Amino acid sequence: MDPKRWICNLWFKIIFILTFYMKSLRIVWILIFIIGLGVRSTELFHPIDTTEWRESDVSSIARNYCRNGMDFFHPQIDWGGKGTGYTESEFPLYPYLIALSYKLFGLWEPTGRIISFLFSLGTMIIFFRLSRYLFIPRTAIAVSSFFTLSPLLMVTSSTIQSESMMFFFYICAAYSFIHWVDSKSNEYYLSTFIFTGLALLCKITAINIGILFALIIIINKGWKFLLKPKVILLGIVSVLPSVIWYTYSHTFYTRYGNSLGLSNQYPWIGWDFFTNPLFIRGITKQELFNIWTFSGPFIVLMALLFTKIIKRESIIFPVCWLVAVSIFYFIAARTTSSTSAYYYHIFSIPSVSMLLGISVIEIFDKYFPSMKLRCKPSVDIPNILKSMAIIFILFLLVSFYVASSFKYLIISKHSVIKTSDFYACKNNLLGIIPQGSMILVTGGICSNGKYLNAYNASYFFYWLDRKGYNICIDDQSEENVLGFKEKGAEYFIAEIHAMRQKQGFEELMRKRFKTLFEGNGIILFKL
Repeated sequence: MDPKRWICNLWFKIIFILTFYMKSLRIVWILIFIIGLGVRSTELFHPIDTTEWRESDVSSIARNYCRNGMDFFHPQIDWGGKGTGYTESEFPLYPYLIALSYKLFGLWEPTGRIISFLFSLGTMIIFFRLSRYLFIPRTAIAVSSFFTLSPLLMVTSSTIQSESMMFFFYICAAYSFIHWVDSKSNEYYLSTFIFTGLALLCKITAINIGILFALIIIINKGWKFLLKPKVILLGIVSVLPSVIWYTYSHTFYTRYGNSLGLSNQYPWIGWDFFTNPLFIRGITKQELFNIWTFSGPFIVLMALLFTKIIKRESIIFPVCWLVAVSIFYFIAARTTSSTSAYYYHIFSIPSVSMLLGISVIEIFDKYFPSMKLRCKPSVDIPNILKSMAIIFILFLLVSFYVASSFKYLIISKHSVIKTSDFYACKNNLLGIIPQGSMILVTGGICSNGKYLNAYNASYFFYWLDRKGYNICIDDQSEENVLGFKEKGAEYFIAEIHAMRQKQGFEELMRKRFKTLFEGNGIILFKL
């Protein structure tokens, strides 16, 4: 057989199969959703046995709501010592929903994971609608597929923290805003108010959406449109609820010294950002590993080199979104460059998914032989081979993205939602520490140079259902331990790896206090 005709016929068969299945768009959307549901449902019923501070803090607040009268405006943690435990926090809608579930169905630890999971499914649906609104069907499918298989979303979809709820409102706000800009609909204008306000209340980090709104307005309407009364009102009313809540919530920090990283940690850029390459490296590593899965930039680069994607109007929105979140990452570089703050990079996912989806379709449309190709001897074999090579490379890069996502799901999610070795000591500690006793527990570092760091570790308090204090690594000394003893602490649960970061501290504690238990990296001292 003539090789030209054979190659041509092969491409026709592939095109026919793809065309046949692409006609059933509803089936495709359902399939994408089912895949997204599946990858998000792993570890869904895992108990709270990790050393993730946020999971224990949120669960402690929910449990205290359930026990202490469901007073929404007074969230309580357990590491506040003899005090009330009232703490500065984000708007506690998420832990309150968990507490309501406790009231209705009883205290079941995976409840928070179920709630996060449900919000993650809602986010998928809204993002599907946004992509269908912005792009042609094939591009929307590609964009939504990358979003569905985003590695970071696979993890945050079942962690017990408010990211899933916030991200749902965040995507809803973007969807409403883009509709309002296009249609001037009062309905979408009002929903932009509501969803933006809720996103900011859930997590103040969602403030980067304001940069996106401003960029979209400037590009579509001109900068003068920013001064329109409706736009100014949108900005004020969206932010006002957060200003009121965080101002009120800050009083708990000034009175009791308790905060979930809002006032007791400094996240912002400093002059050392321009002299210390670790910030840029940290942000880049987080983005490449958690969002782009290393192959993503090469997909976009191929589209830039081999297609006219740069001239497409459809690329404006995702580029603006990526610019907006990048500005936020740099402003909050002291936190966003940290490995422990991986979930802060959730904001990149929509824009990256769009860029990857658009790039794949652009390359595919240009280099996959079209239905107009005629199988004649005059067919340009070199060009067909070039097209085949580019499509093959694209296939490898997309396959790497998918494989990396599932590897990330298996490895990273297991490391995030992983039973701690410390948790194995729970029953031993419960058998020794009487109910109602105050405990002292090892925390993190007090500060990073001259900048504050939220050092409170909450997991032992939650596991043991005990109240008490944290001592940060920098402050480990006999004098400070005795100071906590005077405040009412009766037992000291010390993490050996942290003790050894302060030279001589472990030996001093062993000589000064009686050891009641030792194992799995911890020591229990009687003060």
